[in-house]
Amino acid sequence: MQSEQFTHNIRRKRVMSTDGKIIGQIKNISFDAKTGLLMQLVVRPDPAFDTTGFRVENEAITIPFDAVKDITDFIVVDRYMLH
Repeated sequence: MQSEQFTHNIRRKRVMSTDGKIIGQIKNISFDAKTGLLMQLVVRPDPAFDTTGFRVENEAITIPFDAVKDITDFIVVDRYMLH
């Protein structure tokens, strides 16, 4: 799947940790322009999500793409790789 199509498909998905906590919704995705590899998810945190320990910038947190475990109805990320 090409990067543009992949980005379009996950743009409005919500992000959830492997322990079932809703983290928020995708705001943007960063990638390495030379390799095309996805680097980070930029997530607008859910109001109920505790952002303690996260760097919040422009009302968003970043999550390394390596933390992504599954993409279905939600983007599921490994909670142990969040910080």
